[in-house]
Parts: sequence; C-alpha cells; structure tokens
Amino acid sequence: MRRTPKENINQSFINLIRKAHGLIENSDIEKHRHSQDQMGALFGNSREVAVTETTVGSMYAEWIRVDRPHSGQKIILYFSLITIAVSAVATVVSYILSQQIAKTGGLGSMGVRSALTTAQMLLPIVQAVFLMCLELGYLSTMLRIARGQYASPNGMRLGFDRFWVLLRCTLLKGLIFGGVAMASLYVASMIYMMTPLSNSAVDILMPLVKNAGTSGILLDDATYAQLMDATMPAMGIFGVLFLVIAAPVFYRYRMADYLIIDRPATGALAALRDSRVMTKGNRWNLFRLDLSMWWYYAAMLVSIAVNYGDQLLPDLGITLPFSDTVAYFLSFGVYLAVTFVIFYFLRNRVEVTYALAYDSLRPREPENKGAVLGNIFQM
Repeated sequence: MRRTPKENINQSFINLIRKAHGLIENSDIEKHRHSQDQMGALFGNSREVAVTETTVGSMYAEWIRVDRPHSGQKIILYFSLITIAVSAVATVVSYILSQQIAKTGGLGSMGVRSALTTAQMLLPIVQAVFLMCLELGYLSTMLRIARGQYASPNGMRLGFDRFWVLLRCTLLKGLIFGGVAMASLYVASMIYMMTPLSNSAVDILMPLVKNAGTSGILLDDATYAQLMDATMPAMGIFGVLFLVIAAPVFYRYRMADYLIIDRPATGALAALRDSRVMTKGNRWNLFRLDLSMWWYYAAMLVSIAVNYGDQLLPDLGITLPFSDTVAYFLSFGVYLAVTFVIFYFLRNRVEVTYALAYDSLRPREPENKGAVLGNIFQM
C-alpha cells in the first residue's frame, strides 16, 4: 500500500529515533538518556505530569508534559527582589567609592584615585548588563505563561545563556538610535541657526566675542544661564525631531528580544531584520497597545519622581529635617519600595499582554518544520 506524505514523515521520524538510540558512543544521546532517567525519577509517581497516549505511525508513544500551576507570582517576586537588590548594592557601592575618591589627594594617591574612578565608571555598565540579561530571562517566562506553558523562576537564566547575541543586538540598537540622535541634533542646529530663533543667543555672544582676550570667552553664571535660556528653542526642536524619527525605529525593532528568546539559533542582525518584517504595518497597533498601558507607565513615572524627591521637595518649598545624604538615601529607599509594589502587582499583566502581541505577529511555521527540544531542568 502506498504511504501518504504524512505517513512517510512519521516513518522517517521513527527510523531516526531508532538510529539515534542505537548510537551508544554518542555523548549527546547519553546525556539525553540521563535526562530521561532524571525525569523518570522525578515524575514517575508524580501527579504533576500529564500523559497523553498517541501513536507515531504504527509505534506507540506517549506525549508527556509538566502539569504544574504557573509560578507567575514567584517569578515576579524573584525578578523584583533581584532587580531592587542589584540597584541598591550598586548605589551604595558607588557612594562608598565617591567617598574614598574624595579622601584621596596628592600625586602619591593618583593611582588609587584613578582605579577608584574607573571602578565607579564601570559599575553602572556592569549593572546595566546584568539587568539586561535578567530582563530577557523574565520576558521568556512571561512568553511561556502567555502560551499556556509551564514557567518557573529557573527560566530567567535564559537571558544569561543568550548573553552574546543579546549584547550584540543591544549594541546595534544603540548605534541605530545614536545615529538618529546625531542626525536630529544636526538638523535642529541648522534650523535654529538659520531662523530668528537664534537672535537672542547671538545678542549674548557677540559682545563676549568682541571683548575676548587671549584666554578665550569667559562666561559668568548669570551669562551662562541667559545663554541656556536662549538655546532652549534648539533643544525643543531637537526633542521633536528625535521623537518623530526615533518612534518608528523603536517600534520597528520592538520584537527583537522576543525573537532572541523564541529562536535559539538566531543572530542579532537576523532578530532585528525579522522584527522589522513582523512589525511592518502593525506599528500603529503597537503604539495603541502602549497607550492602553498608560496606568503602568504613569505609575513608573511616579516612582521616578519619588527617586528625585530630595531635589524636588526643596523646589516645592518643603525642607526635610535631614542632611543631603540622608535625604538622598531616604528618597532612594522609598523609590525602591514603590518600584517593588508596581512590579509585583502590575508587571506580569503588562508583559504577558506584550507576549501575546508578539505571538499575534509571529508568522506561523508549518507543522513539519521541526521541533526545539528543551531540558526540563531549564524551565
């Protein structure tokens, strides 16, 4: 009897399984068998596994999946605590370094001062890289929850597993937005200089240029403040141009992180390219989705305002009965507490919604495209 194409695929799959399990010398197969033994030991008599009987061609098979409740609240708890702890440690260490730098002086301490200054400069970079990986891992768990799959805090390690491709993708996006910023600044400066908007700045600078000596132009605080006020139109033009140009670019590459999660073999350039293809014609819908999340972004703006409370309150005429250092750390501590509350109660809803948006844009692959086999201990 002639087989159908589907039966041919099934038979080829059966033959592949038989050949694979016959390769005893293959270390990957041995690891896979060891993983199967571990799974059997863990779930052999457990109710946390759902078993569905099926057949592949004429061979009996079982489809086994973990049947556990989602750990969404545990995931966001771990994510929030780690994020806040890293931010707190980085802030305290930066403050300690600044105090040590202030105590070092003279030529004899120049090497120590340089080392401390370098460490203080590198600290925010290390913090940003760590949180970047943690964020990608958190997004991967939200993607699994959006698809109805089992997710646990262990899934947040994925961001560190995809570190290099994530780093390259982030750097490429940084270069793109840096180019947009430079182009916007150039056009804004041309508009400012070629229009009457620059007259007030010229009136301030001309007397200074005429009276300039060999030491150049000297600006006192009052003149500097006047010059800054005169150049505000240029900053406004730059802000408008940057938003107009950068917003479409931002939405064009909005799904790159999800593609890095969903396609283990993809590279940074491929993720950016595929994100551009996926979001084409859907950028307005993504913008509307962001607008629907206004309550979340408003809450984050409130937390940022709290972080600068030690600077905003004096401007409002409120004087705190603390030193500047105590007021700074008090504002920072309240900011961390508010951020934790926002993350714990709101972040999961937001990120699951964005994961569903990604799945709605993701092109469907044919069933015989293949399957990605994962390790249950990485879920």
